[in-house]
Amino acid sequence: MKYLLLLVLLLSCSHNYGQSNLPKDHFVILPYGKDAYTSLPKNSIPAILVDTDFVTIDHLLSICIDKYNQEQTAEYKKMTKKFPDNGYELKNFVIDLKRYYRQYIVVQNAKGEKEVWVNCFCNIQNVDYWKKQVVFVQDGGNCFFNVRINLTKKTFSDFIVNGEA
Repeated sequence: MKYLLLLVLLLSCSHNYGQSNLPKDHFVILPYGKDAYTSLPKNSIPAILVDTDFVTIDHLLSICIDKYNQEQTAEYKKMTKKFPDNGYELKNFVIDLKRYYRQYIVVQNAKGEKEVWVNCFCNIQNVDYWKKQVVFVQDGGNCFFNVRINLTKKTFSDFIVNGEA
């Protein structure tokens, strides 16, 4: 019975990531720890992602980033008009999701809703580190951001982009 339960658990954790636009080597699912600094509720329990969750994450993340990019494009236009000789580049204002690596931490909250904290960053100093521990940096601008996604409600919140030094 113990081995059957283990087999069922292992099979339920297998995913077909082909439905997501994200390359397999650009994301990792990290275990939930109550001591980890995320915007996830502390009274949550670990959960798993299924195939459809990856599609939902991609969709909601795109909506979130599109809204951010619209605001940042307006800011870029304002800054280039005000300071035309500063050499501002749009790529330093907006987020292009294809450039980012992701860390996912998945939980079921006290209401039974599945939530995922998505931590994104565009450069990796230590290739193995990001696959084992949450990447936190100070500053770094739009190269580092994270967001909390409620997969049950299909909403996002707590979107945070790092500041510039």
